[in-house]
Amino acid sequence: MDTFNLPSPLEKIDLSFFHPFNTNLFIKRDDLIHADISGNKWRKLKLNLEKFKQGRYESLLTFGGAYSNHIAATASLGQMMGVPTIGIIRGDELNPQSNDTLKKAAVDGMNLHFVSREEYSWRYEADYKNDLRAKFGNVWIVEEGGANFYGMMGCADIIRELTVQADYIILPAGTGTTTAGVLMAENRAKIIAVPALANGDFLREEIMSLLRYGGLTDEDIDEKNEQLILPTEFAFGGYGKSTTMLIDFMNQVYEESGLKLDQVYSAKAFFALHRLVESGIIESEKTVVSIHTGGLQGNQSIKDKLIFD
Repeated sequence: MDTFNLPSPLEKIDLSFFHPFNTNLFIKRDDLIHADISGNKWRKLKLNLEKFKQGRYESLLTFGGAYSNHIAATASLGQMMGVPTIGIIRGDELNPQSNDTLKKAAVDGMNLHFVSREEYSWRYEADYKNDLRAKFGNVWIVEEGGANFYGMMGCADIIRELTVQADYIILPAGTGTTTAGVLMAENRAKIIAVPALANGDFLREEIMSLLRYGGLTDEDIDEKNEQLILPTEFAFGGYGKSTTMLIDFMNQVYEESGLKLDQVYSAKAFFALHRLVESGIIESEKTVVSIHTGGLQGNQSIKDKLIFD
C-alpha cells in the first residue's frame, strides 16, 4: 500500500511582498500528503472510508464534474484500498476518454456513470439517492467534494497537526467542508476562507450548516460565524478561471520560494493573503498559516504560461 506523508509538513516561507509587514508566514503542505490523493481530498475521504468499512457497504459512490479532483482522488483511493467506487459525472455527453481526469479514474477502476446536468442537480435529494441505491446496490454515498460530516471531521486534523499558534489561518474554499473542519478544531485564530467560485457569499451559510450538523449549539455557531472571514473578491472570474495578474503572481511566488500554486484554489487564497496583509486587514507582525490544499492538476489549461510544471 502507498504511504501517506502525515502529518503533512509545516514550512516557514519568506516572500518579498510580506517583508514590509514582518508577517510570520507558514505553509501547511497538505499538497505533499500523497501524489494522487493529496491535500484536503485525503482529509475528506479518510473517515468516509472508515464508515464504508464499518457499514460493510458494497461500493462507495460520489459525484463530480469532468475535471473533478475529488473524483480522481476517490478513484485512486478505491484502487489502493480495494474499494469499488462509482462516480456520478455531470455531463451525459462525456465518456471515460473525454479528458485525463476521467481516463485516470477509469483506469483506477471507477465505474463512471454519466448523467445530464438536470439529473446531476438532484444529487442532494433523498429520493434520488434512494434511486441510486436501487440501481447500484448497498452503496455508501459521499457528497460532491466530500462535503459531509465525515469529510468535515477529517479536516479538523489539520489544526491538530499544527505546531505553531497562528493569529490567522487562510485557506481556499470550494464546498466549505475544509473550512468547517478547521473551524471545528480552532478556537483562537481568525479563519479566512477564500471562495474559488464567483459570488461565494452563500458559503457562509453552507459552512454554518455543516457546523450545526456537527453538533454545535446556536451560541457556538454565532462564535464561529464571528471567527470566519469570507473575502469574496478574489475569485478571478469564477471557478477554474484566472487572469494574467494571477498567473504572474503564481510565477513570482514560485521564483522566490519554489512553492507551486494552482489557479483553481491555492493561488487565489495566497493572492488574497497578499492583499489582506497589504491593506492592513491582517495586521503587521502577525503569524499566519496558509493551508495548501493541493490540486496542481488544475493548472493544465495554463501550463504554457507557468515557469513550473
